[in-house]
Amino acid sequence: MKFLRFIWGAFRAAIYLACIAACVVCLVSYFSFSDLPDHRSLKEYSPDLSSRVFLRDGEKLCEYASERRYFVPVGKIPKKLINAFVSVEDKHFFEHKGVDFYGIIRSALKNFENIGSGKRPQGASTITQQVARIFLIKSNEVSYLRKIKEAILSYRIENSLSKPQILELYLNQIYLGCGAYGAATAAKIYFNKALDELTIAECSYLAALAKGAANYHPVKHRDKAIARRNWAIGRQLEDGYISEEEAAAAIKEDLKVAERGDSVDNIADYFAEEIRKYLIEKYPFKSLNKEGLIIRTTLDAKLQRCARDALRKGLEKIDRRFGWQGAIDQINIKKPRKEILKELRGIHIPKGAKEFLKAVALSVENKTATILTEENETGALLDADLKWAKKLKAGDAIFVSKNEEDERRFSIKQLPRVQGAILIVETESGRILAMQGGYSFAQSEFNRATQAMRQTGSAFKPFVYLAGLENGFAPNSVIDASQVEIDLGEGLGVWRPKNYHGAKLDKITFRRALERSFNSATVRIAQEVGIDKAAKIAEQFGIFESMPQMLSYALGAGETTLLKLTTAYAMLANGGKWITPTMVEYIQDKRGAVLYKMDDRIVAGNIGLDAKFPPKLSDNRRQILSEQSVYQLTSILEGVMQRGSGASARFLNFPMAGKTGTSNESRDAWFIGYTPEVAIGIFVGFDDHSKSLGKNADGANTALPIFIDFMTEAKKYLVSKPFKAPNGIKLRKVDAETGGTPSPSGQNVIVEAFKEDDERLEKEPIINEEKNGFAELIDPKTNNRNNERSVAEPIVREKD
Repeated sequence: MKFLRFIWGAFRAAIYLACIAACVVCLVSYFSFSDLPDHRSLKEYSPDLSSRVFLRDGEKLCEYASERRYFVPVGKIPKKLINAFVSVEDKHFFEHKGVDFYGIIRSALKNFENIGSGKRPQGASTITQQVARIFLIKSNEVSYLRKIKEAILSYRIENSLSKPQILELYLNQIYLGCGAYGAATAAKIYFNKALDELTIAECSYLAALAKGAANYHPVKHRDKAIARRNWAIGRQLEDGYISEEEAAAAIKEDLKVAERGDSVDNIADYFAEEIRKYLIEKYPFKSLNKEGLIIRTTLDAKLQRCARDALRKGLEKIDRRFGWQGAIDQINIKKPRKEILKELRGIHIPKGAKEFLKAVALSVENKTATILTEENETGALLDADLKWAKKLKAGDAIFVSKNEEDERRFSIKQLPRVQGAILIVETESGRILAMQGGYSFAQSEFNRATQAMRQTGSAFKPFVYLAGLENGFAPNSVIDASQVEIDLGEGLGVWRPKNYHGAKLDKITFRRALERSFNSATVRIAQEVGIDKAAKIAEQFGIFESMPQMLSYALGAGETTLLKLTTAYAMLANGGKWITPTMVEYIQDKRGAVLYKMDDRIVAGNIGLDAKFPPKLSDNRRQILSEQSVYQLTSILEGVMQRGSGASARFLNFPMAGKTGTSNESRDAWFIGYTPEVAIGIFVGFDDHSKSLGKNADGANTALPIFIDFMTEAKKYLVSKPFKAPNGIKLRKVDAETGGTPSPSGQNVIVEAFKEDDERLEKEPIINEEKNGFAELIDPKTNNRNNERSVAEPIVREKD
């Protein structure tokens, strides 16, 4: 035994001597390894940083990163986090000069004991050596040559940088699993916390991830993760960084990681992609993923959720018009339940259907269908769904969702074939508050709010009427509404635009012509004013860059995007002031310098303490047309929402104006509406322009319901206030049909907006007796009666 102890002692002495010799070799090599990387570059540390995008309220939308990293100066890193990493990774960090000789000896002895065991040799890397490897050597090769290089570089680093500087490099660069580079990013990913919010237990878990993060995943390897965390807590207790009470409390703390639920980037992915394209186009960075930009956007999370939900719900309803698409698969329901569930869960989910539940029909009989979901729940389909999906049979695998009113009942789901978009623009500034460019970004990245060029239909008409108001027409002007014929030229025939349902009328007021969307009256206004003037206004409002001067464009034959048309309506809401749609409030670089700021207004007036009046922000928006004409048009479009194609939204009891639109053969359906605060644009149509939405589809029954669903939820976040009449407008009560003096009965009266200099204030139409729901009008200039009886039907809602 004495001999064996002698041998063991001699061996240990040899190990010590070998380590000393190795250190001598390292010192000698320090001056001979001339090809080592320059450690002085660490003084200019500039890591690749994530570019982060935030909502207007400060919530994070998304980020662009090759390595997801948030840089935090060492002075902002809490001491308890530093202590945890030092205890776990390098307990002698504050004492050694880059190499821990005690650690080297301990590792050497351990490796000797493990000879022949097949275990990976242990290292004794200090934090400084890890910095040398990560930043300079950039290799994980297990070799003594690498260790010698690390040791030399570590000694040089220690002579160039302070301990806090080394910790700053290490804690901002180290990979901690789940795509997290640096401790600050890991704290956000694992716990959704800032560093100063972490508990001792959470700090210990992050430190435990420094070696082999994949082995300690908090969900996949939960038991190992907790054991490793508790070991880290014990190391800190042993080193005197925490008390026994703190250690006991930390060990009892549950390892609870942040849930990744319905985050904003999941519901605003079209907007996030538009932001990415904007940044790449505007700023020629080598890599957006490495610049560390801070981008504050205009997106409002509440309105975005309302917009997305309303569009998806609307498209699903519209798609049901075209029938059930059939089962997604077939399952043998005679198998044991366990096998049925396994097969059901294994069915491929197409892109865009991630939010659906998979289910299988267990029985379909007696007008009842029983289903089993992938969550092992049984329930019944809604009666309406069973009537709709008439070919459903037992064994059919389908997508479903739970009914909100009864969780035991389910509704069939399918990815809509029809597409659409919704856009919310702030009227005073042009800020885009919400954007959904399709049913699902995963299904199709094509953004129908910004990229789809579609025919506007009657949604364009208000700008023809605006040209009329700018050129002598008043809201109660009488328009010839009879059939119009346009000779298209030799050999081209005659164009006879028809009204919806073939409605005919001899005379109609300017207001009612737009409220009822009369094509014949609209063409006559365009003829009298000049299509060139209507085209100029369309260009001034940014709808077209150069509008062809063709009368068919007055009825919405031209193509534009939802973004352009919604922005034009937003300018109607703000009184005719030019705004540029924008998604970005400001952009800062990684040093905090402002690269871009949207709001360039300046404060006017005295802003000192002795100021008599509060300061005002200058308004540098360009006035496109007269406020009076724009307000008159807004008043008429309010009438559309009360008596025209938008009347089904009247129950919302909210100040709003708007217009529906439908293109030829119902290929495109629109609704663009606005309040004093926001403009809401909605488009619905197939991506294949040749497909119709259905014979009876129009903006009122296809796009408007989406607006109604949006406003039902969104109005709680909006301010209910009336449209403000500008100076130069006089309000007067008139008869809604004739535009003249109200009848003594006081029925059918509206408040009309006139310009102060309008001679018609003193010279208004004379009302004659009503016939079949319409009034004949007497020309105030000639006092002659129009004796031709109107052949129009009683007042009906007109197609847009």
